[in-house]
Amino acid sequence: MDKKYAVQGIIGCLLFGIGDWLLGFVDPAKVEGDVFYFISSGHGTSYEDWKIVVTLVSAMIGVLLFSQGCVHIADYMKDEKDISGARRVFTFITYPWLTIHFTVTIMVFTYSYMCKNVGETQAARMSQNMDRLFDPFILLSYIILLIAFADLIIVIARGRTILKKTEAFFTPLTWIALIGLISMFLPESPFSKGLYTFCMNGGMTIWFVREFFRKQEKHKII
Repeated sequence: MDKKYAVQGIIGCLLFGIGDWLLGFVDPAKVEGDVFYFISSGHGTSYEDWKIVVTLVSAMIGVLLFSQGCVHIADYMKDEKDISGARRVFTFITYPWLTIHFTVTIMVFTYSYMCKNVGETQAARMSQNMDRLFDPFILLSYIILLIAFADLIIVIARGRTILKKTEAFFTPLTWIALIGLISMFLPESPFSKGLYTFCMNGGMTIWFVREFFRKQEKHKII
């Protein structure tokens, strides 16, 4: 991967990450009732209006750079067919990535708005309805991402990339899981909640940083 694409990936993930921290860095006091899982962990009741603008705008800019970094993951493939397939897969993952980010943002903002302007009971009821409506899309998005990253692990482990097979242990999924686990072991605080929300983009950022410092290797398409 050319360093410029790694840099684009890093910047794109950090722009997404701005929204992650704005959503996640909150008082982790529990919210009673059957509400969207993200809100039940303490997010949303005091979500300030300006945050949705920053969160969504940074994501819209970030996805342009994030997608450039992702599509060039295909540069590591050896076979022309694998290169073509990886380009399609890693271009497509920007859609579920955006789906998760936008859906969570809108649901949290809606809950917060209704708490402040209508009432917590009505806000909880609306959150339940939105949760039932959007949950399948969020679940499907996570499944798509998991399949894409699992496939990357498999092709690296099978030696179908120019990377060493040991790199299968250091894919984005590794760093995402590691950051998520660290956040869970930390005492509940705005920082631990923000870190958990940031785990996906944080994990991708670490991976792109490693790719930036990786020695450039040329390969011949077979």
